[in-house]
Amino acid sequence: MPGSQPRPVLLLLGLLAGVPAPGRAAVQVGPRPTLVLTLVAGVADGAGLWTVPRQPFCPVYSSGSCAAPSDTLRLAREQSSSITIGAAVSYFPGSSVGIQAEMAYLGLPLRDACAVLNLSPSQPSRQLCANMQGASHSTGAISFAASALVRGASRGQLSPYLRGGVGLVTFDHSPIELVGVDSAANSYQVFIDDSPQRIAVSFIAGAGFTMALGSAYRFRLEARDAMTRFQRVTGASDASLVPPTGARFFHHFVLTMGLDVVLEQKRGRRY
Repeated sequence: MPGSQPRPVLLLLGLLAGVPAPGRAAVQVGPRPTLVLTLVAGVADGAGLWTVPRQPFCPVYSSGSCAAPSDTLRLAREQSSSITIGAAVSYFPGSSVGIQAEMAYLGLPLRDACAVLNLSPSQPSRQLCANMQGASHSTGAISFAASALVRGASRGQLSPYLRGGVGLVTFDHSPIELVGVDSAANSYQVFIDDSPQRIAVSFIAGAGFTMALGSAYRFRLEARDAMTRFQRVTGASDASLVPPTGARFFHHFVLTMGLDVVLEQKRGRRY
């Protein structure tokens, strides 16, 4: 028909319209996790809680008075390194910023130190101090934390992230109360905690990365500083056995490894 495009030309134009330009091959973008369940385990280092350089001590008290000459002890307590296990749920409404809720168990055992400073201590004081030196008290702490997460390369094989949050730590042993035992298994109260606190506030700052293990699983490695406020002894006690106390933040370095289970994800597209 006069004035019409030849059929071969129309076919060629159609083929060119469907072919990508040179150097722009189709790319498949990976899925972006939006809801993630994380199971972790790791280690937390310890911290020295308090030291009393010179504590007068008498193993026998009667009506608040010592019935024998007092000895002088050097007392100290620390939190030893321990394991931690926990679980967390993270939600990312966007590609980079998300929130996380975490619950974890920390061992945080307490370890005591004791040394007799006077030259002629009483036998009960020697026995009590020898048994206290290096004694460890099994204790447990449960932490609850809420954090904000900022991640990079959310659709990538390797995705680094930063974390910052606040939480509460509950524990079952007073960091103040101190009891010693002699060779006959008689217990002597050294420090009394007359107002025990079992909850401490904590702040968390950390960094880590996740690595894809498949479409639904990712490996996680994280290092963080958990700053927790604990009560501590600040000086020697009198015959009441109630020492002066205060509170301060202690740093605990925590290193964890874990497994992410991707519960929901935004699928990738081809470009």
